[in-house]
Order: sequence, then C-alpha cells, then structure tokens
Amino acid sequence: MSQQLDFTGRVAIVTGAGRGIGRDTALGFARRGAKVLVNDYGGSRDTLRAGSIDVAQSVVDEIRAAGGEAVADATSVGAGASAATIVDHALAEFGRVDIVVNNAGGGTDGRVPDLSDDEVEGQIGSLLLGPFMLMRRAWPHMVAQRYGRIVNVMSAALLGVELHAAYCAAKAGLIGLTNSAAAEGAAHGIAVNGVWPVAGTRLNDELKHKDRDMYDRMMQFRPSQVAESMIFLGSEASEVNGEMFSVGGGRVARIGFYSGGGYVDRDLTAEELAANVDVLRDMDDAVLVTSAKQEVNRFPVAMPG
Repeated sequence: MSQQLDFTGRVAIVTGAGRGIGRDTALGFARRGAKVLVNDYGGSRDTLRAGSIDVAQSVVDEIRAAGGEAVADATSVGAGASAATIVDHALAEFGRVDIVVNNAGGGTDGRVPDLSDDEVEGQIGSLLLGPFMLMRRAWPHMVAQRYGRIVNVMSAALLGVELHAAYCAAKAGLIGLTNSAAAEGAAHGIAVNGVWPVAGTRLNDELKHKDRDMYDRMMQFRPSQVAESMIFLGSEASEVNGEMFSVGGGRVARIGFYSGGGYVDRDLTAEELAANVDVLRDMDDAVLVTSAKQEVNRFPVAMPG
C-alpha cells in the first residue's frame, strides 16, 4: 500500500464541489489534511438558475463531522468579481491558497442556431471564463509562495459532440488556458494540468430518455474514481505540468496531440494536395507535440532555405 498523501497546511479551492466529482474531490483533500473551500452555487445544470448555499454546506458539514476543516461558498463562477470573492473568502478563512480545482460548470443540449444567447454565454462563462478568472485571482498568491497546483476539468466532449457546441467549445478553450498557464507557472513552482473525466453525474441525466443503455453504462463510472486523480495532480507528489489525462473507471491515461510528417513542397499547389491527400494525412511518422514552439520549429527543418 502506498503512503497516503499529506495535505496538512495546504488550502484547496474546489468549485462545483457540492455534488459528484467535485464533492468527492473536496472530501478527498480534507481526508488527507487540507483545508477546503467548498464552492457550489447550488443551481441548475444548465447554469442559468442559482440555488442556495445548502448544497455546498452539506459537504462542509460532512468534512467537519469527520474532523476536517472547510467552509462553504455559494458564489457563482464566470466573472472576475466572482473569482475575487472566492479567493478572498479562502484567504480570509485560511490565510492562503495552494490548490485550485476548476470543476464547476454545466451544460444544455441544442442545435447551434437554437441555443439562446443566455445558454451560450452561461456555458462559456462557467466552463471557460470561470476557470480563467479564478486562476488569475489565485495566481499572485501562488507566485508569492512559489507553489501552486491547478487542475482544470475538461471533457472528451471537446473533440465534438452533436448538440453541445457551446459546451464543447468552452472545454476546448481550457486546453490553451492550461498549456499557457503551465508554461508561465513552471518558473514559480506552479503546475497546471487538465483532466478529461468519465463519471456518472447529473450531467448525464439527459441520456435517461435519449439513450438508456449509454446512461446505465455511464452511471457505472464512479465520481470518486476521477476525484483521486485530481487529488494526485493537486499534490506536492505530482511534478506533472501542462499535461492532460483521460480518467474514469480506474483508468488514467495521458492525452496528447500528435503532428504527422506531412506533404512537403515549398511551391505546393492545391492540385498537388488533392493528389497527395493520403500523404498529408498520414500519421506513421507522427510525433508528440507539447508546445506551439515545437510545432513551429518543425517547419524550417522540413523546408530548408
């Protein structure tokens, strides 16, 4: 048995922590000694209707009953002022911020032209702007203490899912945010990573009537199996930075972007590409791409002179 990770003296902010993956993540941090700000606005999964602090408070009560330290916060994510409120709350209660888990967010389905402006803005706000703003507010404190761990909850949906354009777009935006912040944070002891979770949560509720077999399968994936990976990435034991992991059902696997060798001709034409489409799409000599600079640097090698 591996030695249990110790978060004594660390402070974690977990958004969307009243239910599902967020709840299990908050409980896991607290069980290992962290002080936790449990953030959840207690509202609907479509991000449009706020609820009450009771959802977050129930998790705090559970943590305290087990002897841990936690505080409830019902601030809705998605704006700079909200992020400041959340971070200031953690500082006021616990004096520091070491870990941020950007888990909050929701979604609703609909064709691209049918989603309302409020639905699109609500999803982009909670899923992309929320993590960005919270990261910005916590960042100076992490830089000052030369330590920080940030985990952004993404989704395999960023690869594209019919009827979820806003949700997919927001989750895809987290890739650029995570990679850029990881590059900036490395010199300050800040690590930023992403998780693509697979778990049975209320976001799967719409499947009940659309695809019952898929719903039943999804509900077999426990949120706690995802939470454990986020706790690891939020720990001192993790030196991983700027990476993404697909997590679910006890499996954790790195996700990467690969670039093929391509078709090369300094004077290429559209007609040449049409005739060599198999070559430009071939991935036999593909390499893992970990930064924009790495990909750009491949071009002078491929096209000298």
